[in-house]
Amino acid sequence: METISLIWDSLWDLLLVGIGLSLMVMGIRVFIKQRRIQKIGIKTIATVIGFSDEKSLAEDQAPLKIPLFIFYDSSNNQISIKGKSNSICTMYQTTPVCYNPAKPETEYYLPNKDFMVKHLLFFVGLFFLSLGIYYLRKHNMEFNPF
Repeated sequence: METISLIWDSLWDLLLVGIGLSLMVMGIRVFIKQRRIQKIGIKTIATVIGFSDEKSLAEDQAPLKIPLFIFYDSSNNQISIKGKSNSICTMYQTTPVCYNPAKPETEYYLPNKDFMVKHLLFFVGLFFLSLGIYYLRKHNMEFNPF
């Protein structure tokens, strides 16, 4: 019976480790994607042309105001993109943008409007990973079958 309890406790510990690793990997992937766009991308200036009201996840909260940007690519084509929900912008404000010339509508990075999600994901993941390893070691040290 004690073995089943140990396995059950270890499953929760392993779940914490899994969540931590997943969050860390997501943070690293965001960082790598942004770094790749900065290296291969073309830098230009984007201008806020309006705001889009998006529904928030909670029903009782006000809609999120997402800034809409336009910029011109190297062929002088107008490209429209959405900012992030945490971007604080005013109308006609300009900001630098790096974009992938092959896919400017989907692969872009607004360096001045970066919320540092990559750091948040990485460090929250590191916290869960550390907590999971701590509890895993604690539960396995208590178990001594001999």
